[in-house]
Amino acid sequence: MYIRLGCYNWSKYRLMIGFLVVIGLIVLLLLNINCANEKYCISSKLNRLPSNNEIDENILDVYRKQIPQRQQYLLQVPESNDYSVLYNTLVPEVFCRNLVRIGFIGDGGKWICNPLNVQSSHECVVYSLGIRDDPSFEEEFQRFTGNKCLLRSFDKDAQNSSTIQRISAANGKFMKALIAGKTNELMNHFTFKDIMNRFGDKRVDILKIDIEGAEFDIQDELISVPICQILIEIHGKTSKEALQLLQKFSTSGFYLFSYEINGFNHECAEYGFIHQDCFKNYDIKTIYGKYLS
Repeated sequence: MYIRLGCYNWSKYRLMIGFLVVIGLIVLLLLNINCANEKYCISSKLNRLPSNNEIDENILDVYRKQIPQRQQYLLQVPESNDYSVLYNTLVPEVFCRNLVRIGFIGDGGKWICNPLNVQSSHECVVYSLGIRDDPSFEEEFQRFTGNKCLLRSFDKDAQNSSTIQRISAANGKFMKALIAGKTNELMNHFTFKDIMNRFGDKRVDILKIDIEGAEFDIQDELISVPICQILIEIHGKTSKEALQLLQKFSTSGFYLFSYEINGFNHECAEYGFIHQDCFKNYDIKTIYGKYLS
């Protein structure tokens, strides 16, 4: 058995289909007009995305609304070795899309933002303060980026010959030096500016610091020269002093993009900062919100 559609019946069938299509289009139009507050509205959902398509605007709103709370919590950071308030409050201030940990898997590796971007830069300079006969970070960074950067390595102590050879093979130079507030060549003490002048460098793209607590003594030197990224391990002292160092970086134009608590000693942590003048160089497009200053 089958239904035969004559010319008259087929015309009615087409008319019905057309009517249903028109009704469907009207319904969709009404939904899009009134969907501003609808959870599953397609057009509204697309409109909430930022122009760079990295982070949903609703997520950014959460981060930004939390800024006053974080700042209030940081006021409670004690002058003791209790780091719980500080660590529980910290979050990145900017989003780095290609964040990677370079170097040894355990203690000594550093989180870095978009390291491959140095390959397209006209010139790249990496400064490394604190070697302790372990240039594994420097070697892996140079391998990863194709030896693009000029590497300057420093330590207050002399390094063994194999370490010097490894640094040299990574397109680097080693200098026995202690960064200080005043230059005294007889004691191998140098200001950061004098060190850079010695090598003829105008700025530092990546500054890696692991100098066992001496970072507190040279904090003014660290912000006295143009630097794009600071990868620093902060050691010991009180949580209040650690916070004050983070805030000093912040007031100097740096934004936190990463932090990692040391699993061996919770009074130590790795921090990654990027300067606002270098956002374009490393594809920083999304700012969660600045709360450290």
